[in-house]
Amino acid sequence: MSVLVTGGCGFVGINVAEELIARGYRVVLFDRIGLPSAADRLLHERDPRLSVVTGDVRDLPMLKAVFREHSVKRVIHTAVITAGATREAREPNEIIDVNLRGTVNILEAAKSVGCQRVIYVGSGQAYGKTHEDRAPLREEISPSRPEEVYGITKFAAEQIALRLGALWEIPVISVRLGSVCGPWEFDTGARDMLSPQLQAAQLAVRGQTAILPATEAWRDWIYSRDVASGLTAVLEAPAPHHNLYHLSSGVDWRGSFAHWCEVLKNAYPRYSWRIAVEGERPNVSFVLERDRAPMQIERMVQDIGFKPRFGPGAAYDDYIGWIKQHENFLVN
Repeated sequence: MSVLVTGGCGFVGINVAEELIARGYRVVLFDRIGLPSAADRLLHERDPRLSVVTGDVRDLPMLKAVFREHSVKRVIHTAVITAGATREAREPNEIIDVNLRGTVNILEAAKSVGCQRVIYVGSGQAYGKTHEDRAPLREEISPSRPEEVYGITKFAAEQIALRLGALWEIPVISVRLGSVCGPWEFDTGARDMLSPQLQAAQLAVRGQTAILPATEAWRDWIYSRDVASGLTAVLEAPAPHHNLYHLSSGVDWRGSFAHWCEVLKNAYPRYSWRIAVEGERPNVSFVLERDRAPMQIERMVQDIGFKPRFGPGAAYDDYIGWIKQHENFLVN
């Protein structure tokens, strides 16, 4: 049985591929870009049966052919354009086309071969204005009120996927992610908002100084290895009781970014960091300007049996080890 990972050559996709290969699956990565050379070497060393297909989720005939050729029975759909405000204003048609029509096409292709399960990888940004209430977020209780084109399309695509899954008798499960950081993050051209952890790490490898904003908005961080393990756990769950789950660390990372900067400084002595003084422009962005509400993960823990392993300390210890082995990947 093969598992298809859309957006498979990007940040989350590569982490998922590592996890699936480690569990013995045949993996097909489908993406508009190719695998970075470092990831290509590593993944093919671990399993030469890995297939990488260059294509666009808007191309339904090609998708159907890939599903047939590779006997795809399960799907993790991560392909998306994660757009900031500038791109939303400039390219709304493409964002909507990829995020919505691409999702419908995945469901159509899955129906054509009788897929056993499709995992739609959603986002906590689907909650939108509900984050302002600061109350803990719970699946199917907390209202989704997205404001930005990215959050709007993620919520719409999620709901379309669940509806079509019900109509076409394809088991579809949506997993809303917190903010992701960790190994294999890079600028694919589809993500406008790179994590501050990566921004600081790139400066550290170059021996430069990180200048941080004075305040950091609270957000629901999760390490990329936990994302991969959690999505795989949902893929394998024998009988999930729900079709919507949160996947975040369940841990408060508040104040941990200074620790990350110290971890980087210990690994790269030429690197330094400080808070921007009044009127100075930071060279690291925390991306968000206001706090987000925490996504509760009890449903994932109790129903799927998955609990994330990495809080900020363990995540940063693991991440710095990975960075030391992949410095060229970070700065190229």
